Amino acid sequence: MKYAPYVALASGLFILSAVGLSAATEVIPNLKALPASDIRLAQSGSSTLLRFSTTGWNDGVGPLEVFAGEIDRENGKQNVYQRIYNTDGTVSREPLVGSFIWHEAHNHFHFEDYATYTLQLAGAPGASDRFGQKTTFCIMDTTRMNTKLSGAPKRPVYDTCGSVVQGMSVGWGDTYGYQLAGQEIDVTGLADGDYKLIIELDPKDKLDETNEGDNVSIIDIRISNGTVSVIGGGSRGRGNH
Repeated sequence: MKYAPYVALASGLFILSAVGLSAATEVIPNLKALPASDIRLAQSGSSTLLRFSTTGWNDGVGPLEVFAGEIDRENGKQNVYQRIYNTDGTVSREPLVGSFIWHEAHNHFHFEDYATYTLQLAGAPGASDRFGQKTTFCIMDTTRMNTKLSGAPKRPVYDTCGSVVQGMSVGWGDTYGYQLAGQEIDVTGLADGDYKLIIELDPKDKLDETNEGDNVSIIDIRISNGTVSVIGGGSRGRGNH
């Protein structure tokens, strides 16, 4: 497949790597979840919180771009559509993928159900108590991951948390630091032991991606005597944890 050297997007410049385009084809993003980092325990009043940073990044062939549409009269939320581009810069399609909601703590709009965080007792998949939550994100280019990928811009394109358009460029990631609201799991009263901290992006499979099998990361941690430590490297995949 050959690409035109430059394709203008609605919110920036999408750089492609080759020339001589003969027929436009879709350029689709792909989300990958990195293992949680900056893992720590913190007290909040009488609650004990497991806090951590999260990074998801796009290693696909096109940008992840979502934009606000009409208000859904049934739930009062703002519908969100994904814009899928072609290699020639035209828009191929715009499927409905979710909702924007206002995040009071972060003071801007978030894409709903972007990720789930789960803590699972090691060695007991499906049989143990799980402590998890659904998490919203304002999707943007915050972290340079691999700008050598075809189509990756050298600078962030989606560099603001917009109320209309949000996105993630090829080769870029979006990092949410451990100190932000929502970057925690309440572990008050949780017994000491070994656990798996699981991050899953796009858990409802609403976003169009090239590969739905690499949206999950897992890291092994140990909680003991009021401390937490990493005891196993991160793994990636999707399926039964």
